[in-house]
Amino acid sequence: MRFNGLFAALVLVSQIPALAQSTAACGGFFQPVCNINTRVQSLEGTWIAQVAQPGGPLALFEVGTYHADGSYSGANVNSSHSDHKGVWLRVGDRQFVFTFMFFTHDDKGVFNGIVKARGSVTLSEDGKSYDSVVERVIMDTSGNELQVTPGIKGHSVRMDLELARTPTPQ
Repeated sequence: MRFNGLFAALVLVSQIPALAQSTAACGGFFQPVCNINTRVQSLEGTWIAQVAQPGGPLALFEVGTYHADGSYSGANVNSSHSDHKGVWLRVGDRQFVFTFMFFTHDDKGVFNGIVKARGSVTLSEDGKSYDSVVERVIMDTSGNELQVTPGIKGHSVRMDLELARTPTPQ
């Protein structure tokens, strides 16, 4: 019996260093337990995106959907761009990274380039918007990099379901 009490005390004391090493803001030995909202830990859904070219104002750019399987599809307002395809991944609390790609063509529809966007996203606490920073890579038709533009800022809002204002006649 005395051995069991001594063993229990030894196990308890051995856990103090592990508890003390927890992050200070999240459940450290003398800290409160974190309340991370798991409800807003996904980008799944459809988003309306605005992008600001370096030094410019935000402007409507794209409507896109983040799918549950980690894929992305979207289309933007520029008629010389193909649909956008990509992948995304959650990397932390309301933090995500993505890579999107699309093709460009001239006014006659001839393929003339590739654009890749690599970015990071910070989702708002309510999950209804996010801010992003993107690096745009312009490539020739063979995929050779021609230009890289870092620091492109964006803001997106989650698309909500809207019911018709005028009810349909029965």
